[in-house]
Amino acid sequence: MGDLQYSLQLLTGLGSELGSLADVMDGTGPDTRWDREDVGHRRVADALQHFAGSWDDRRELLTRSLREVGEMATASAETFRDVDEQLAAEVRGILEGGS
Repeated sequence: MGDLQYSLQLLTGLGSELGSLADVMDGTGPDTRWDREDVGHRRVADALQHFAGSWDDRRELLTRSLREVGEMATASAETFRDVDEQLAAEVRGILEGGS
């Protein structure tokens, strides 16, 4: 059996940080509009509008993925914590003479 090393603190923190990042990403919206006067040329304005539209789609996918990975990290930390507590209880029981 291989040795498994993990940090509950890091896993829990990762879940929290990814959730916070997703919240920030969710708060950015497609409010920006580019005019020729803003950037100096219609083609540049059109390119920026195209990028902004594509970014909206990608932002949604990225936000959803961040939330899912964050939830997985949090669930992993909870599972590791539960298993660790169960194993510790079993070891205590054996050491105290019970089964």
